[in-house]
Amino acid sequence: MVRKLRAFNEFESLIQVGDFIELCKEESMHLARVLRVKEQQFVEILNGKGVLVEGKCVQVFYQQVKIEVTAVESFSRVQPDICLGVAWTKGRKWEEMIRPLTELGVFRITPLFTQRTEARGPSEKFAGKRRKWCKLAIEACKQSGNPWIPTIDLPSNLSDFVCDHSSSGELWIGSLDANKEKLQPSSSASRVSLLIGPEGGWSIEEEKFVCEEGGKPFSLGPYALRVESAALSALAVARSAHLV
Repeated sequence: MVRKLRAFNEFESLIQVGDFIELCKEESMHLARVLRVKEQQFVEILNGKGVLVEGKCVQVFYQQVKIEVTAVESFSRVQPDICLGVAWTKGRKWEEMIRPLTELGVFRITPLFTQRTEARGPSEKFAGKRRKWCKLAIEACKQSGNPWIPTIDLPSNLSDFVCDHSSSGELWIGSLDANKEKLQPSSSASRVSLLIGPEGGWSIEEEKFVCEEGGKPFSLGPYALRVESAALSALAVARSAHLV
C-alpha cells in the first residue's frame, strides 16, 4: 500500500472543491523538505474536526505550499465517545501515550492528580506542555488518518472528573483487584469514561468514592500494568466492545 501524504490545516467544514488552502509555514516545510512533495502531486489535509480533503499541490516552496481542493469528505466520530482520565505520570511517559491513544480514536484525555501521584507542578507549566500534547495528537492524526483530534485537558483532580462524567454515559474505574468484572461497556452507551490510576493503584477512599458516584470497577487481568499500558489496553478493550 502506498503511504498517504497528509498535512494538517484549520479550515471550515464548508470548504468546497475548487477552493485553495495555503498551509502554514510548519506544515509547508514538512511537506516540501521532509516528504519532498512536488507540484501536481496529491495530498490529504485534515482539519481535526472530521473533515478530510484531497488536494493537488499547485505551489510548492520550502515555507509555503498551496493546495487546490479536488475532493471533500466528512466523517462522523466513531461511537461511543471514550474519555480517559489517567493518573499523571512523571518523565516522558505521558507524552508517549498521546500518539497511540489518538490513533485508537480516544475522544478526550484528562491527566489526573491523585493521592498517589508523584509529579505535580504549577498550572503555567502545564499550559506549555498542553500545547506540545496537542501537537503530538496532530502528528498522530496525520500518521493514522484519524480525522478527529481528541480534546486534551489541563490536569484535574479525581472529584472534578467524576463530577463532569458521572452523569453522562458510563463511568468505569480500573482496579488492581483481579476479581473485578471485565470492562464491557453497554453497546448502547454514547459516552464511556474510563479512569486509570497510578501504578500503585487508587487509594481505598478514591475507589470507594467513584463507586458511590455510580462508577463500575473493572480489571484488565491478574498483573499490575504500567499506567500507559493500562490506558491503551482499556481504550482498546472498550473500543473493541463496540466493533463486534
